[in-house]
Amino acid sequence: MEYQGIQYNVIQGIGRGSWKWSVSLDGMMLRGETETKWAAVAAAQKAIDKALAAKRRVVRPEQPT
Repeated sequence: MEYQGIQYNVIQGIGRGSWKWSVSLDGMMLRGETETKWAAVAAAQKAIDKALAAKRRVVRPEQPT
């Protein structure tokens, strides 16, 4: 699956009501587990949004010359 140009995975866990999600972003692996597939999709997308927002905050403005 893809969101904001970032690939992520959602798979069903072994037990009933177990869905796992994972996102690999800039060499960092984010992952979690939820009770429904749709909650896993939402959690993965929220993690991507947070990671991209943090990445944008780190960018420093250009210094005047």
